[in-house]
Amino acid sequence: MKAVLLAAGAGTRCYPFTYLAPKMFQQVGGIPLVEYMLSWFGGAPEIDELYIAVRDDATAATLKNYVDRRKQYLDQILHLFHKLGYHVDYTNPDFNIRVIQANGWGTGGDLRSALDQMTIDNSREDDFLVCYADYIINRKLPDGTISLQMNLSDIIKYHERCHKSIGTVMTVAFVVVEREEATRFGVGKIEDLNGCKVVRGFIEKPGIEEITEKPPINAGISIIKSQFLLPNMDKFLPRQPDISLERNLVEQLAREEKPMVAAYLLDLDAWFDVGTLEQLINTNIFIASKKG
Repeated sequence: MKAVLLAAGAGTRCYPFTYLAPKMFQQVGGIPLVEYMLSWFGGAPEIDELYIAVRDDATAATLKNYVDRRKQYLDQILHLFHKLGYHVDYTNPDFNIRVIQANGWGTGGDLRSALDQMTIDNSREDDFLVCYADYIINRKLPDGTISLQMNLSDIIKYHERCHKSIGTVMTVAFVVVEREEATRFGVGKIEDLNGCKVVRGFIEKPGIEEITEKPPINAGISIIKSQFLLPNMDKFLPRQPDISLERNLVEQLAREEKPMVAAYLLDLDAWFDVGTLEQLINTNIFIASKKG
């Protein structure tokens, strides 16, 4: 399976640090934010290739240098994660990483740019997994240890099962948060159907009056059937600025009478959207002080 990591935002909400270095290289517990995300794919054997979409030449050059050199230091990187007290396991260390440039045209516009470039590389035969680039999670393992890696393999299996069972063409991961937090995210209305959960409504950044208690919000992970989206990209993801994956695709599909979007509810101890300077600081405090 191919994966796309969308990292083409300007990072303005993390100024002044992002004046000095790209957001993905801001450190959490002494480890770059991008390595937390790479650990997710490094723990999912289904992923054979990851495309990281960035905004400009300078970021692309810095990231390419990091990607080219990181493999020889994986043991040291793992040691740093373990020293913090967390479980990380690179069971898929050999997945290929490609750095590509997008336009900063929103989540949908940048995904379209990535898919266009993946066409050039003849890399769009499979379904594809899409992640945003600024999340850190804590997940309790059966032995009681705390992992920093998302279980992407379980989400992939769920996506395939729901497609076979009820014909959904997309799976979106959701996490339940407090009502006051949900106004910054996309909120889903979720129902059970034949052993799967489906999205029957979706509102991007709703007003507080539109949100129920303990709302499920978009956790920034999606899997999309390539056979559905690729023939319909001009409809859902046109080549133009300000295209939102949530508004242009998820909201529209959630309105269909036939179930189109499956919902995967994450079972996490903690989920951090590291989108602002305050969140970056608070996440550093949490990760450095909470031992697994």
